[in-house]
Amino acid sequence: MYDDRFAWSGEIPLGFPGLNPIALQRITPDAGLIYSDSVTPTRKWSRVVGGANDGFVQGAWGYQMSLNSVNPATDKGGFKLPHFSGLWPSAGKLLMGLWTRQNYVMAHSPLMSSRGGTPLTYLATTASGRLRHQVYNSAGVAILDQYEDHPWVQTAGWQFVGQLLDMDAKTSQMFSVNQATKATWIGPVRTFTGVPNAACTADLDVYMLPTGSVWTTGVFDEALVAHPTGVFSLTDFVDSMSLGLWADGQLNANRTNFTVSESGIVPNGANREISTGAERLSWTARPVLVGAPAGVVPYWSSDNGASWQTGAELPEPFNGLLRWTVPIVQGQSFSGFDVVEPVEPPPTLEPIADRSLDQGDIVHVPLSFFAYSAPTWTVEAPSMAGVTVTDGVLSVAAGFQTGSGLVTVTLSDDLNRSVSQSFTVTVIPRQWEEPDAPELAHSPIVLWGESLPEAVLIDPLDAVVTNEVNGEQKFEFSLPVDHKYAGVIENERYVSVAGEKYRVRRTEKSRNGGQLLLDVYAEAEFYDLATATKVSAKDWKQVTAGEVMTTALTGTGWSVGIANVTTLRTYETEETNPLALLRLVQENHGGDLVFDNNAKKVSLVTQSGRDKGVGFFYGRGLTEARRIADTTALVTRLHVKNADGLTIASVNGGKPYIDDFSFTSDVRVDTYEFKSGTTPFTMLEMSQVMLAKRAKPEYSYEVKVSDLSVQSGSQIDRFGAGDLVTVVDNDLGISTAQRIVRLEYDVVNPWDSEITLSAVLRETGSDDVNDAGTLNTGSGVATFDLVPFNLLLNGRFDNAMEHWAFHGAQHVEGGVTGDYAVALSGAGERWIEQTVQPDNRSAYALSFDLSSGGPAGWVPNVKAEVEVTYEDGSTEIIEIDLV
Repeated sequence: MYDDRFAWSGEIPLGFPGLNPIALQRITPDAGLIYSDSVTPTRKWSRVVGGANDGFVQGAWGYQMSLNSVNPATDKGGFKLPHFSGLWPSAGKLLMGLWTRQNYVMAHSPLMSSRGGTPLTYLATTASGRLRHQVYNSAGVAILDQYEDHPWVQTAGWQFVGQLLDMDAKTSQMFSVNQATKATWIGPVRTFTGVPNAACTADLDVYMLPTGSVWTTGVFDEALVAHPTGVFSLTDFVDSMSLGLWADGQLNANRTNFTVSESGIVPNGANREISTGAERLSWTARPVLVGAPAGVVPYWSSDNGASWQTGAELPEPFNGLLRWTVPIVQGQSFSGFDVVEPVEPPPTLEPIADRSLDQGDIVHVPLSFFAYSAPTWTVEAPSMAGVTVTDGVLSVAAGFQTGSGLVTVTLSDDLNRSVSQSFTVTVIPRQWEEPDAPELAHSPIVLWGESLPEAVLIDPLDAVVTNEVNGEQKFEFSLPVDHKYAGVIENERYVSVAGEKYRVRRTEKSRNGGQLLLDVYAEAEFYDLATATKVSAKDWKQVTAGEVMTTALTGTGWSVGIANVTTLRTYETEETNPLALLRLVQENHGGDLVFDNNAKKVSLVTQSGRDKGVGFFYGRGLTEARRIADTTALVTRLHVKNADGLTIASVNGGKPYIDDFSFTSDVRVDTYEFKSGTTPFTMLEMSQVMLAKRAKPEYSYEVKVSDLSVQSGSQIDRFGAGDLVTVVDNDLGISTAQRIVRLEYDVVNPWDSEITLSAVLRETGSDDVNDAGTLNTGSGVATFDLVPFNLLLNGRFDNAMEHWAFHGAQHVEGGVTGDYAVALSGAGERWIEQTVQPDNRSAYALSFDLSSGGPAGWVPNVKAEVEVTYEDGSTEIIEIDLV
């Protein structure tokens, strides 16, 4: 359906059933007065020179030919197709006709004629607008000369006038189509006696009969000569021509907007839309579309085109006309589609239950459905989960991003009938189960050869394991140079203690008094990641920590364990090594990096360590303690700006600084400088957090403790880096529960271990001041902004209008924080917009720099609106007050 030129442009299709066209002139200019035939392009028609205004003009079906517009008696213009073998039939049927819009100036106005030679047929109108058709025998005598009255006699508009001659049945019949009303008329069948000329050798003349001194004033198009076969239906042909008049593929400007061929219609230069011709259809059950482009819109009429309706669904039942508007993508061809009334039942899909998964989990759910044909599945899913359907089984794979989102599964059959079911998928952070603290006290040291353990060292002179939260992990020990196992120790070989492997990086021989010592420094196995490979530079946009970690570990033999830090961040990384990128991930997203060297897994957890009630009291496990209160970095007034010199004054009551005198009334000034392009709102927010930390003393504790598990043998008394422990020394005024941020465990003398405690617990995503700016003393050296808080991408328009939707906006040079801006000018509504994903904040701010120009006193009508889409699918439009 909708698969020929009638449907695309209203033009006569060469492939109409049984038409068998011999010649067709669509007014296709060649050179000078020559015009190419549309059936056989190498065959040429010619314009007979007439009036000065004669020639082709743009019209309803591409070009049309205008002749004798001043005075037909003096202009004497016409159109001619020279005779060729096969132009006129010797038997069977002949159909000839054309679209014509004419004035009835002369007594007779010839339309199509063979009377310039040995004639066969003649088609004309009279001064009164009546139609005339003639048939001649071989002697040139008219054996039929018939006038017809049709409903739009003497119309000044377009009409198709045609004649169907049956030489064998000795009948002639006229027909007409009115372009304006789409009405049709098929005249009575006229019979004649005698034998039609079976050997006509005349040229075909259009709009002229020089031998009769008559010419026609008007415009014509699509002059047709055909030899219809037995399957041809005049009724269907005339009806299809009428219904094709709804198509606009070559109407006026569309002549250049589209290229039409017998196989399809193609848009030129851009995505475009056509209106199709109509089809007569009826159905009981609502039909489906097969092969229709996306975005087609139906129009239906139950009163033969007098009125039309449209809607999202076709009516049910229906009997009438159906046509469409069809969008066609540039470079693609439209060649029709089918409207099929289904016989088989439509597909069905049972509801799908909501799913909750931990990060990294996958679940497979068999679906209950019916489809009479092979099913086609499509899935719309949020970025937090990968959802597929294979062989009727739904697979949901959780990624690193957490939260809830709606998944829609659609089942379609080969008739494009579809059914959808939606469900909610929730991805929750995977819980971190901290392993038990290792039993380090007096643990033997395993010395490795090239690939296997070779010896066990049980009598080192000293051995210290150092483990720091988000920091170093090392093992240092010493033994006499002449120890029997000293020769086993070599650089890059492994040593292990308490199940943890370390690679020897440095050996040093020294003298301590009279004893020669071999000092060994070894690093945890994860340090190999620093030289494993290179990770290319990349821009990360609203990314989870786990995604970046996966990239960092690709090709290293390591993998991501748990990444339950759920912050989304946008930042840039330069080419670096995997270990450096992992450290950068922790700085940006927060949390604690945990390396499982044996399983070769890296995790980023909200907070590592245990809280098992371990305590150290002076006289019981606590041997030395030191409390440090540090005000060397104390700041009470913080000036804030970015590298462009922009301050926070515009959002801070006109002041470019903030104060905090909660600890002291002394004014201590410093500067907090951000990266270029950081907005005042972001700078104010981050600097307030920073000043809250810097406006009071920083406290830390360094203590020497004894591992009580050595005496008790209980796991509960063991401790490790990241653990929460209680330290009490009443004489020093220490009574606090703090995290162990650094542990130096003496394997040989467990009672002589040192721990460093932090008074500030790490906050997810904001663990140090280097997240966005740096305090400085006025040097003006900016730091690289690893965590820009602007959720809008390309906010300075450095990359033209990338990431923005817009209307009436123009990318121009000049700006406040960069080299470019956006100009909105002219009458009517102009706008730019961008869709962003929320991060972990509860409040958001919108800011932009605006300058305007115009008549004195004129104020532009500028609005800022935010459309919020909530988890339940509801939306809210909020207008932002501009100041």
